[in-house]
Amino acid sequence: MGILETLAISLGTGLASSLATIAALKTDVRWIKNVQDDQEMRIRELERYLGR
Repeated sequence: MGILETLAISLGTGLASSLATIAALKTDVRWIKNVQDDQEMRIRELERYLGR
């Protein structure tokens, strides 16, 4: 029974780790998109201001 318990715990830990990694990546990608959108908006405002 000890091996099955160890395998079950390993599987659970691996699944939890995978889910946490996916959640962190989604958050990072969303943050990067927001930063890029903000930079694009600022560049457009500067171009408008400079008359391009």
